[in-house]
Amino acid sequence: MKIRSSHKSFLSLESIAMTDIVMNLFIFFFISFSLLYTFNPKKESRIEVKLPDASVREAARKEIEPLVVSVTSGNEIYIEKRFIPPSALKKEFLSRQAQAKTAGIIVRSDKSASVDTLVKVLDVAKQTGAQKLGVAVESAGA
Repeated sequence: MKIRSSHKSFLSLESIAMTDIVMNLFIFFFISFSLLYTFNPKKESRIEVKLPDASVREAARKEIEPLVVSVTSGNEIYIEKRFIPPSALKKEFLSRQAQAKTAGIIVRSDKSASVDTLVKVLDVAKQTGAQKLGVAVESAGA
């Protein structure tokens, strides 16, 4: 006499295949969205900062113009269209100290100039007593 067990399998082959397909889709979408978020150029170098609101007003024209320092793509430094070697930069700022203190200094640096040169110019300007320092940028609309 054969004795049959009452244990029946409730899983069929079709449900296992469907579960396998759903799990593969879940893994595919999980990895895809993870990679899209990780390598998104807008999120990669973006730092979220809430800036205060300000109303922009045109500044009154002063009699003394700010001292304009330009840094070219070759890391050459010019003060008002005159070449200045880096070793003589401090001496030049000290000779124009009155103009630099009252009107400030604006540094115009080329995109491809090294950041090191820009920082050196700003550092020397601060060492010579300049209170107002600025970096010229091009507006996004232009």
